[in-house]
Amino acid sequence: MPFNLGLFYNGRIIFAARGDQLALFVNEAIRDGIVFYKTQKSERGLRAQVKIADFKKLRRAARLTHTRVHILAKYGWPFIAMRWWRRKTLVAGILMIGIVLASLSQMVLSIHVEGNKVIPKEQLLQSAERLGLKTWVWQKDVDNRGIAKALVEEFPDAAWIGLENQGTQITINVKEKIRPIVLTERGNLVASKAGIVQELMVIQGTPLVHEGETVKPGQVLIQAPAKIENPSAKPKSGTVSKPNPTLPQAIPAAKGFARARVWYSAEAKIPLIEDKVEESGRSAKGWGIKIGNRVIMVTTPESPFSQVTKEVKNHTLTLGRNWHFPVEILSVDYKELKTVHLERTKAEAQQIAEKQAREELQTRITPGASIIEETVRVLASSGDIERVRVETETYEDLAVYPNS
Repeated sequence: MPFNLGLFYNGRIIFAARGDQLALFVNEAIRDGIVFYKTQKSERGLRAQVKIADFKKLRRAARLTHTRVHILAKYGWPFIAMRWWRRKTLVAGILMIGIVLASLSQMVLSIHVEGNKVIPKEQLLQSAERLGLKTWVWQKDVDNRGIAKALVEEFPDAAWIGLENQGTQITINVKEKIRPIVLTERGNLVASKAGIVQELMVIQGTPLVHEGETVKPGQVLIQAPAKIENPSAKPKSGTVSKPNPTLPQAIPAAKGFARARVWYSAEAKIPLIEDKVEESGRSAKGWGIKIGNRVIMVTTPESPFSQVTKEVKNHTLTLGRNWHFPVEILSVDYKELKTVHLERTKAEAQQIAEKQAREELQTRITPGASIIEETVRVLASSGDIERVRVETETYEDLAVYPNS
């Protein structure tokens, strides 16, 4: 390793020599104190490496033996330094851009708010700015914990507020308090689904169905009573006054329940022979640069897999709220897909179909409903496809308000 570092630091010139007196050329060069490295001789001539200072000494031996010398390559730090010195303006520009980007990376360039629904975003940003969180300030000068604590105390609807540094962006994560939802009971009670009413209990209102009757979705089960005004909201007799808007009017609502038998059914089909496309577990990543509408991929420009799903993510530098750096970094994730050939027995296909039908039923059955009976039926197969139907009978309350 020390020899390789020294070789890179001092530099070498790789050349090819052609002529009829190559042996005399080498002897004369050695007599002048020139040292050859990695010398190779072929039918076309001689190939070797020499130090930079020794290359000029080859002129005497080449002129004496009528040998032609051609430079093939230049290797080492001296040539790299000379190349960049010729482009010193470009190097200075790159260094300046690097210094600017390094400085900007230590500053807060954008502020983002997430999780707020009730708390206005503008008020949250104004309060944060008053507490010291604003753009174009050093990140080390921002007290994340202190600002988060002060914001929680200022906004009563906030249960928790946290500040998260994401590069040059600070995200204000808000967790709002969950207020209890007050259900408004108004209007008639209607049937949420079709079924046969088994038990009807009326607490307030007029029943429009009876036990043993089959009802349809949306059919009125219990009618709400007539509207009754709040007596305190009425003016006294003999006086003329406007009703007080602060005293609410009584809202009529039907109350009760209607428990009924409800039937559900779901059917699933599973083929005995199937070709499925799924992820193989292999993946590859690539990244590139996007300038305007032009994309230049630096690594992995094309997918290494024949079948693939591709996910592209953009990474950009934002300055303030509305200005974005014109150059974006793209990262591409390639996930290989493979075609899997499946052959199932009838029993396996029926088992999978039954499972899928049950899963579909779970999404349709009312939560908390009591299951009375469940039947699994294997239907007549068509070709290489097995069909299974699952039928479920439940006992549940159908009475709901129309807007619930």
